[in-house]
Amino acid sequence: MKKVILILLLISACGGSAAVEEPAEESTPVTEATQEITETTEASTTTVAPPTTMAPPTTASPNTTASPNTTTAPAGSDSSSTNTTLNLPDGSISGITATEKKGVSPHLEKIDSNTFRMFYSSITEGGLAVEICDLKLNCTLQGVLDRIQDLTLVETVDGVRRGYFIEMNTSTMNKEVYTAVFSADGLTYSDKTSVGISSDGQMAWGVPDAVKLPDGRIRIYWVADAVGMAGEKIVSATSETTKGLVFTKDPGYRFENGYVDFEVLQANDNDWKAIMSFSPEKQPAIPQTLFYATSKDGLDWSFTASPMTPLNLSYLDPSGIVLDDGSYLIVSAYAPNAMGDRDYALSYMTLTTP
Repeated sequence: MKKVILILLLISACGGSAAVEEPAEESTPVTEATQEITETTEASTTTVAPPTTMAPPTTASPNTTASPNTTTAPAGSDSSSTNTTLNLPDGSISGITATEKKGVSPHLEKIDSNTFRMFYSSITEGGLAVEICDLKLNCTLQGVLDRIQDLTLVETVDGVRRGYFIEMNTSTMNKEVYTAVFSADGLTYSDKTSVGISSDGQMAWGVPDAVKLPDGRIRIYWVADAVGMAGEKIVSATSETTKGLVFTKDPGYRFENGYVDFEVLQANDNDWKAIMSFSPEKQPAIPQTLFYATSKDGLDWSFTASPMTPLNLSYLDPSGIVLDDGSYLIVSAYAPNAMGDRDYALSYMTLTTP
């Protein structure tokens, strides 16, 4: 989960007061945790030293959520929650490659076996950048959307290309989740409407992820209801119909105790896969790292609490697409493992699941 200051910068950059009723204008254009990270720059490729070794997964009793299993985790971490943490087969990350592309909250949309469309919040581009990329994150800018953040796209059973995103409601000064119909190239949208999900003054809130359920309805996951340090929770709401316009909040929490930036990678009958990060509020003792989770229904989730990414950097806002070999290309923001203002850039990696 990114720092709130970045969101405010993006809002202020585009005024933060105009409603987006008209389409946005087009713009011209890991290996295991001990593996070294390749960092790509324009002039050269450098290698970051291997990270601290992580502790092995622990066995937790059913109906508990463990704090991240790191050697730096402080004693006495709260580990109570509503979902199950088990010694399950875990996902693994390989080939983490850092880029100098500055931004956060990427969302990937597969075009073909070698190409994808990426949306991400970029201070450099002054809004939500829309790019066409190859699997090595070589990208060409297509345009920039103003005033919206954390876009996620689904195609409904009726073939409607529907986006869900965050925008400031200038009447209430709360952030809200809106939906709109997006063009095929992602550069324009219309028929914007609120889905009734609001921040209500919460600071640790947002990063929605929308997914189409096996029955055709839409479910949105987001961060909310934080209490205390690293007290963020993952909640969800499910649409009443396959139109994806009216939502009812699902009971309980999907995750508690600081897990954030949740994205569903697969939503099949009895076979769900997801990736997520951890709160920034306990750095550097507990860094932001990526975790793999599974579910039968998208409501009750299981995971090992073992980080898949190194501990020497923070990784957040993951998004992914499935590759031809069944693995996943993941693009994640990364930043120094420290509190305070940080520079965020994008990295890419491969997730292999059991």
